[in-house]
Amino acid sequence: MTRRDSLQSIFFAGTLAINPSNSNAGTDEGISAITDSSIGKTFRRSAIQGARVVDGLDEKWERFSDSLRDQNKCDDNTGRRLFDNGFRKDGTRIGNPVLGGLCKPVPLLPLDPARAYKILDVAEESALSCGADVAALKKAISAVEDLVRSSFERNIQSSTGEEEKLRKAFDFALYARMRGISNIFNGSAATRNFQLAWGWAMLQQLAPFANRKDYVSPIPDAKDEFEDYDYDKGKLLDALGALKVSLDSLKSMGLIGYSEITIPYDDYGSVVTIAIDDYVPIDAEMLLAEQNYGIGGPAQALVRAAMEKAGVLYNLDTFYLDPSTTKQNEFNPTQLLLSVSNLRKI
Repeated sequence: MTRRDSLQSIFFAGTLAINPSNSNAGTDEGISAITDSSIGKTFRRSAIQGARVVDGLDEKWERFSDSLRDQNKCDDNTGRRLFDNGFRKDGTRIGNPVLGGLCKPVPLLPLDPARAYKILDVAEESALSCGADVAALKKAISAVEDLVRSSFERNIQSSTGEEEKLRKAFDFALYARMRGISNIFNGSAATRNFQLAWGWAMLQQLAPFANRKDYVSPIPDAKDEFEDYDYDKGKLLDALGALKVSLDSLKSMGLIGYSEITIPYDDYGSVVTIAIDDYVPIDAEMLLAEQNYGIGGPAQALVRAAMEKAGVLYNLDTFYLDPSTTKQNEFNPTQLLLSVSNLRKI
């Protein structure tokens, strides 16, 4: 059974009951798998640097776009494969936005269950701090676990090794908690409050003393980088430093392989992008998104808290990408790309 088949079986099992209302998707996030597969195909939005996501790409364009990925060349700044689909005559981009894979992949560390599951404990504590009842929360999470356990267990047993089993088990635990918490709050405002509370709790635990000195970007500074911003640049860099340290901590837990935070110089400080390779919670988050739960996961919660720490308003869009191909029959998302756009002072 392929990973996609496993995800589909879990998805169909999980939709037999406890169907979410539309309000479960209630955040400002655009959630996309950038794929025509059954997992996530309804969640496409154009968001990153004017790129437009085009539905229904035919095989001709897929072969063409993959042919532009030069396996021997890397971007000097990011260390990623060069990749560009090009533009149409009307100026729109051809194909899906794809961030190329790392030329020298960073290995995903073994999962540290004690520390990784602590992140989930913090999520439950944050839900309680937002008004959830202890008994009701436990009941909601248990109901989800009972509903989808057999499908997740089949997926876990299909693993090729013990490390993969550990990661899939964590995915199950994350999925149950996020869906249970969503069912408790059942609304955009309450879900947003939970995301912020969870993100703040993680920032305080993972990066209590981080500041702008901890922010590292692969993009060199440009004179006009912050030409048009109206917010406090120092506060933003302090927040991004805390975000960087927190993501590095998730890396040490074996939850992510590599992360980078960039402020594209040609967006004049109005955009921040966060790329996370080998994102372990990606399967659980894609299932949640497919079922209209807009709660996201730990990375989105951290980003929301960081932006609040920076004192800015923003829009957040989530993309699940395969950095190795755009071919629909081979698409296997492993990369989380978060686009924080339209930054402005509160």
